[in-house]
Amino acid sequence: MAQTSLSLHFPSTSSEVRRALGKICDHAEANGSKGETLGRLEIVLAEVLNNVVEHALRNEENGDIRLTTKRLAGGWRFDIYDNGVPMPGNIIPTTTLPTTNRPRRDLPEGGFGWAIVHMLAHDLSYRRKDGGNHLAFVIPET
Repeated sequence: MAQTSLSLHFPSTSSEVRRALGKICDHAEANGSKGETLGRLEIVLAEVLNNVVEHALRNEENGDIRLTTKRLAGGWRFDIYDNGVPMPGNIIPTTTLPTTNRPRRDLPEGGFGWAIVHMLAHDLSYRRKDGGNHLAFVIPET
């Protein structure tokens, strides 16, 4: 059986995020995850990691991301650390989806990502410590 935990440390660039997503999905698949679970993993991690790159570390030449994951009985636990700026208000953004009952051209550009994360992940927690961010969550096996 494959090793049930994985640790990655990578620079905060879009290309490194894509590379890390591939490694994580390959790791999860090697540990028995399939279909919908792999899709959930990829969607949540892409949203979270791209937010780290685009927002927390947007002006950091030396920004880096550390990620650990561990297989649990009912899914996957993720811990993501970065050395970027804190989340606004030191809290995880809201879960409310933007209103979509308007013409497509009038839809907001953002506001969907964190709502999707809240829908697909469980046990979300965030803390700011020692000049860095720590986000933890669980993706349940489906």
